[in-house]
Amino acid sequence: MIEPPQLPDFQPMTASEKASQIRERLRLLTMLLALSTGILLVAQLWQAPLTEALLTGAGRGVIFILLTLGLMGTQRLSLILTALVCASSLPDLLAVNNPVNLSLWLELPILLLCMGLLLAPTETHAAQEMH
Repeated sequence: MIEPPQLPDFQPMTASEKASQIRERLRLLTMLLALSTGILLVAQLWQAPLTEALLTGAGRGVIFILLTLGLMGTQRLSLILTALVCASSLPDLLAVNNPVNLSLWLELPILLLCMGLLLAPTETHAAQEMH
């Protein structure tokens, strides 16, 4: 007689595991937004005649694509660098006479997500508070 396979015991997630999973998903969302922004900035090279501003934007796009590789990991340096790159475009976003640019508007949620992830307590910090 064939026995049915045993299902593993269901273990509810602890608060630290839930927080870790939320941080991981937010970091993944940040990575996808940064990749989208980088691709949009580089793709503008094929949409308009070449200018110095367009080449500068494409260079920022390459930086976003490279930062995406760092956002795949767990270190905080890539979050800091991504936040700095996004913060450098805030004056352009707030300028009155600038046309609406999707890549600029994508940088705002990236900046907010990076700042939130940087200010959120890490697992090691939470473990130190418990001891």
